[in-house]
Amino acid sequence: MEKEIDHFARSIRPDDLILFFFSGHGVQHEDQNYLIPCDDDQIQALADLKYRATNAQRVLELIFDKDPFVIVFLLDCCRTYLLPNVPKSKSFSPSSTGIAAMPAKAGMLIAFACAPGTTANDKAPNGRNGMFTYHLLRHITRPREDLLMLLVDVTDGVVNDTKGKQMPYTTSALTKRGICLAGLHTKEMPLTADFGSSSQSTLISTQQLPLRASFIDIHPNAKWSKNGITVAGANEGGNGINQLWYPWGLYVDDDQTIYVADWGNHRIVKWKPGAPNGKMVAGDNGEGNHANQLSYPRDVIVDKQSNSFIVSDDGNHRVVRWPCRNGTRGETIISNISCIGLTVDGNGSLYAVDIEKDAVRRYKIGDTQGTMVAGGNGDGDHLDQLSNPRYIFVDRDHAVYVSDGWNHRVMRWEEGAKQGTIVAGSQGKGNSLTQLNEPEGVVVDQLGTVYVADSLNHRIMRWPKGATQGSIIVGGNGEGTQSNQLNCPSCLSFDRHGNLYVVDNENHRVQKFDMA
Repeated sequence: MEKEIDHFARSIRPDDLILFFFSGHGVQHEDQNYLIPCDDDQIQALADLKYRATNAQRVLELIFDKDPFVIVFLLDCCRTYLLPNVPKSKSFSPSSTGIAAMPAKAGMLIAFACAPGTTANDKAPNGRNGMFTYHLLRHITRPREDLLMLLVDVTDGVVNDTKGKQMPYTTSALTKRGICLAGLHTKEMPLTADFGSSSQSTLISTQQLPLRASFIDIHPNAKWSKNGITVAGANEGGNGINQLWYPWGLYVDDDQTIYVADWGNHRIVKWKPGAPNGKMVAGDNGEGNHANQLSYPRDVIVDKQSNSFIVSDDGNHRVVRWPCRNGTRGETIISNISCIGLTVDGNGSLYAVDIEKDAVRRYKIGDTQGTMVAGGNGDGDHLDQLSNPRYIFVDRDHAVYVSDGWNHRVMRWEEGAKQGTIVAGSQGKGNSLTQLNEPEGVVVDQLGTVYVADSLNHRIMRWPKGATQGSIIVGGNGEGTQSNQLNCPSCLSFDRHGNLYVVDNENHRVQKFDMA
């Protein structure tokens, strides 16, 4: 378990919110708390704890030294640990009952399943988890629930169910208001959690479903460096491991790893931050329609729920799912579709652009036919039509934003709407601040600001909600290969720090523009 904790600590960045949860055995000795995930017959005496168990204070200090934004440290391990092959009446001495209090440093919240020096009541109503974990699971995914208020409800549930015999303990030194563990798009969790004895470590996860961009707050006046840094490709274009050939779609992961739909090389390439070369993760077996091949892929997203890539395999008129780990072939999940852009909403529904039918369809889990959510009324420029749509974004209200390529505009379709509204462009093809020229990738922030790849104007534009014109945030310096230039940008995304990533299609590269 300590190896996994050390690995986790190395991944922490200064603006991370850290949730550490442990359920198992806990023993205090000499004012130190030791975590024991499962029965260990090598622990015969208290002195063995230093060598066989995990020191909770050390874990907390290890995390604190990484200077994260907030630390939430939850322990459900206030249980008496019984020595192996020894009668229960001869457990550890009374001084080791429960776990010892742990002071919180600035930016921390620490919660125990019960008060220091006491033991927990494990008879939860579900018969599976401890009482504290049972009530935590009931409340942890409430959207935008203040953490302290959430723990008040957990405490109330535990106290009521144990008739006052178990009292959770919380100590807080939080320096920020409004700390929440779940956003509006957090996946609903089951009301039980399996902490088997064979497990070496267990974390409660509020893993989010994949979205085109992180739901970060971007200041309305935010600026980005005018000069981009090449983070994938360039090198004049080609099929080498350090090259791309007319890339299109892009996905940026939490750790700034990028996944690129390498259109001309019929493959998906993974590029770690700072890496000189990419790694082929799907396709790369030549153009073809076999399960291990792709043909001119246009977009890729990472579905963390199923640990897979979803790829718009345009040349094969299909959408395929490809395992992230050592996948050698994909599975067709949508057939007979000429698809460019893809995204997934907070419910796990997949959205796909059908360029030939000038429409966007939503596919709920298990659905093979899909439901029309934008367009689908023929090629045209009326408000209920699209013309050569490219990429999409879905917001928290399930409104669909579509880059309407040949209408030179971006449309917003509310859920269930019969027609859309224009949120960018629609002043005809052109290069003024009121116009777009074959827009491609589109992203929308929490304020409703639209960011769009204005492809044939070689620039990225920002359109505030309700605005009649946009502003250029990067590019706009003519077609070219310099660091302040773009050549037909096709897709864009932000990382969780607000840095902007742009697929620079005809320069065969991906550019990163740091937030200034």
